[in-house]
Amino acid sequence: MEKVVEVIYENGVFKPIKKVALPEKTRGKVIVEEKLVGDIEEVSRKIDEVLKETRIDEDPLEVLLEMRKRPWD
Repeated sequence: MEKVVEVIYENGVFKPIKKVALPEKTRGKVIVEEKLVGDIEEVSRKIDEVLKETRIDEDPLEVLLEMRKRPWD
């Protein structure tokens, strides 16, 4: 019979998040599914911090349009 048990890895041991109704010494397998959500949220927070600290005095679209008018060698 297959059961899905959510676990956390701490101090070298996989521990169930919730109480599990299994007899002692029951064997099974744990499939580790790493989630990137936490990483993405952290990167998003850092980007927000940088953007808050960054001051843009000029309209970026206007700068881009001006740069397109310049002759390039």
